[in-house]
Amino acid sequence: MNDLQVATALATSPSSAFAELRERPRFWLPLLVVALATGVMMAWYYSVVDIDWLREQLFGSNPDIQKMPAEQRAAAMNFVGRPMLLISSVIGACMGIPFFYLVTALYFLIVAKITKIPLGLKHWFSLVSWCSLPVLLNIIAGVISLLLRDNNQIAPGSIQPLSVNELLLHIPMGAKGQTFFESISIPAILNSVLTIIGVRVWSERSWLFSTIVSLLPVALIYGIWAIFAFR
Repeated sequence: MNDLQVATALATSPSSAFAELRERPRFWLPLLVVALATGVMMAWYYSVVDIDWLREQLFGSNPDIQKMPAEQRAAAMNFVGRPMLLISSVIGACMGIPFFYLVTALYFLIVAKITKIPLGLKHWFSLVSWCSLPVLLNIIAGVISLLLRDNNQIAPGSIQPLSVNELLLHIPMGAKGQTFFESISIPAILNSVLTIIGVRVWSERSWLFSTIVSLLPVALIYGIWAIFAFR
């Protein structure tokens, strides 16, 4: 299979896609597509959003910000301007995504060494990269949301339209649990499902083994996230 055929097979026959990737691991296509698409969407968002409105929504009710002296508070809020947000979001997408994939791949490599699965880092980086492709669904939905906007007062959740919060809960920006429930989304669930299938195909172990190995880091990340989101 070529890369486009692998991408198609992930949606129609994921086991065959992972069998192909086990024989010929590669990762450049999904890595570049996800990182660049995320960077472009974030750059677009921060180039059109009403920055003054966004700053007020993000920091207006923040007790730590409100405790600052007036001049210090104004300087802190003015620092969070359009250029800073735009540049940091693009850098975060282009550098943060590969770094996160690498850390996750190292986790799978350690598990593979412990459980005697004879696959190296390139294999696991490939797995993580290809399993991330469902995030493109959220990017497409986010682009549609930006195109259909009525004004430029766009909450960050608007570019996460497939999240639990946007679909079901509608917790307002800055409220407890808002960021947590926006991190749980249809693409995130699909990512986990693909990862479980991939681990099972590559390890030739049980579904229970594959599920535990695949979801352990997810549970850890969401557990830490919940602590901060609901405090």
